[in-house]
Amino acid sequence: MKQEGLKKSFVNAMQQKIFSGEYQIGQQLPPERVLAQELGVSRSLVNTGILELANQGFIRIIPRQGSIVADYKKSGTLQVLSALMSCDSFRLEYPLLCNLVDLRVLIECESARLASLHASAEEIETLRMLAQSIKNAAHPLDAVEPMVRFHYLLTLYSGNAVYAMTYKSFESTISRLVRQHLTLAPDIPKSAKLHESIVLALRAHDAEGSAQNVRLCILHGMNALKKLYPES
Repeated sequence: MKQEGLKKSFVNAMQQKIFSGEYQIGQQLPPERVLAQELGVSRSLVNTGILELANQGFIRIIPRQGSIVADYKKSGTLQVLSALMSCDSFRLEYPLLCNLVDLRVLIECESARLASLHASAEEIETLRMLAQSIKNAAHPLDAVEPMVRFHYLLTLYSGNAVYAMTYKSFESTISRLVRQHLTLAPDIPKSAKLHESIVLALRAHDAEGSAQNVRLCILHGMNALKKLYPES
């Protein structure tokens, strides 16, 4: 069981190095003995971990040449997506971060349009109270939980169960990104105002206004995260 736990930790560490861009697609990995030394594990454990990463679609093993990072973006499996959903890396590779933000915009804007038509008065009031919690946050990081909850409920109130399940699948990653956003640019008044604007548009049954305000809210967070990528 201890060996299995160490292997899982090694695999997770390698996934994060790939997602962060530390190991680029097409790059050859260091020899197994070097990886073992760097990560403080046995060479046999590295070997089994590399085999698992290859089965997941992260690594391509070339006989007598070594292992290279596979183009997981083009040929990624469900296991790659699952790893991204639970990735706790502080810094995702910039194009991958943009892809994740695009997914949020796509799902949450459509969720807002649907919620403006289907959400009950009680559901909209719940969102209003969460927006108020964001506004009243004593510390910027106190706004993380109500902010993440607000966006999840928005997908739930759309009436589309798959939208809500998709958001929930990425919720841990989204929470980390929101935490980074509020650490880098803790503008709570602006964040609160954007969420209040979403609530007002929902109450008015303004589908396009609801979607546009959600988009502005997500991009506000993205602009803060860009500070992690001065080269972008």
